[in-house]
Amino acid sequence: MPTNSSDESNEQKKAQVQAYFSRTAANYVTSTSHRTGSDLQRLVALGEWEPSLRAIDLATGGGHTALVVAPHVAKITVTDLTPAMLQQAQTFLLEQGVTNAHFQIADAEHLPFEDASFERATCRIAPHHFPNVTQAISEVARVLTPGGLFLLIDSCAPTDPQLDIFDNTIEKWRDNSHGRSYNRLEWNAFFEGAGLLVERQEIFRRTHQYQDWTARSQMSDEEKQKLEEYILSSTPAIQHYFEVTREADGRLKSLSMDFILLKGRKPKV
Repeated sequence: MPTNSSDESNEQKKAQVQAYFSRTAANYVTSTSHRTGSDLQRLVALGEWEPSLRAIDLATGGGHTALVVAPHVAKITVTDLTPAMLQQAQTFLLEQGVTNAHFQIADAEHLPFEDASFERATCRIAPHHFPNVTQAISEVARVLTPGGLFLLIDSCAPTDPQLDIFDNTIEKWRDNSHGRSYNRLEWNAFFEGAGLLVERQEIFRRTHQYQDWTARSQMSDEEKQKLEEYILSSTPAIQHYFEVTREADGRLKSLSMDFILLKGRKPKV
């Protein structure tokens, strides 16, 4: 069957994502910013969990979301597009004593599951890699049962256009598999377009220690220096918004970026 240029572009982007996470998989299991954070506790607090529920964790990465969800459900299906990443997550979860997980390679935009297969779905710090977020959110809505919940956490661009450009420029520079960090208005539109009712929206911040942040993506020293110079030469307004801090010697120490948590429900009728 012929493939149009958009399909080809999406497949190229997914191949880029797979290549990146195949290379850096182990770093995401041990990453402090992925395995810790109050957002994981908020996800658990908002999930309305019951022991009989079937859950799915999309683009699981290191498996940290699945780890906190597993004790609250009967079964959790853990998925990722990248085989090496899913293998790392499986090893991690089994080492942590998780016994109710099923592991499956899955493209979030084309989930290999029947309609209404799960009562809960989660996805954390991943959709900014998806070529077609609209399709992915629609797939989540399809596999949820009526009344089911989708809890999403991801990077969130500011609504100010200049801040948005800066946010996505440095993310793409650090990790070329980055697609786009969307703003809160776009996220709400994705959920509403898929027929999910947004019941909760929370914006929070994460502080990235520059050396750890760039080491995780395995940036070369040359590119790390160029990115650092770009950030430190940005306008005072940008540096204020992103809370750029410096070491005593003037080098870049850290910066903070916005993230969003959304709780969406599939209507019962």
